[in-house]
Amino acid sequence: MNLSPRAAQYLSTLSRNDGWVSNEDETRAYLVNQKIFPFEQFLKYQLWYSGYDLAIKNDPQNSFSCRLFSGDQIRRNKDLTMERASDRLVEVCGTHKTAQFTFFLTDKGELCTLDDENLPIIQYGTFEKCIEEYALRNEIYFWDQNPYYFNVLRPHDLVVIMDQKCKIVPECSDPYVTWWAGENLVAVKGVWLDRQEFYFHVYGTRKQICDELITDLINQGILK
Repeated sequence: MNLSPRAAQYLSTLSRNDGWVSNEDETRAYLVNQKIFPFEQFLKYQLWYSGYDLAIKNDPQNSFSCRLFSGDQIRRNKDLTMERASDRLVEVCGTHKTAQFTFFLTDKGELCTLDDENLPIIQYGTFEKCIEEYALRNEIYFWDQNPYYFNVLRPHDLVVIMDQKCKIVPECSDPYVTWWAGENLVAVKGVWLDRQEFYFHVYGTRKQICDELITDLINQGILK
């Protein structure tokens, strides 16, 4: 399990629903019986994460339930047909409490949604990045934030400015999502759930810090 100490500690505080847990041998056998190649990323997700409910203190609406294969599904050898999205095989892997989207795990280990043409919209390159994000957000749950998520009009310029203001949080960042952290500011550039474009959101020790940054970026034509 390739997690930072913060994320590993966060995960250790969560309860796990045993009904969505299975060992490697029975999971592998189930996939083979279903004539599906037992990709390592499906096995890893099932063994390490399926059954957890990722949550943030004082923000229950932002919880994500990790659910891949149920124990009953495996024991009964229930029919399983994985969906193909472009060059990836994908399987439903969980639900968000309020986001009305279906979330998939790809055979490459990515977490994604699908667009109207059934193409993957990658949210995180690995599921570990999602856990790292929850761990970080849980750590700053008491911070203020600008309540809105903004469209990023000039991604490169946003990165240049944020790199000057804060340091990238590497354990939370990959080609799809970037987190920055400073003494009084934490911000994220991520991918919208319904389209291949970026959003920007900011947290701060005071709301004024968030609002001033957003106003500056809007005035520069970087956000909308």
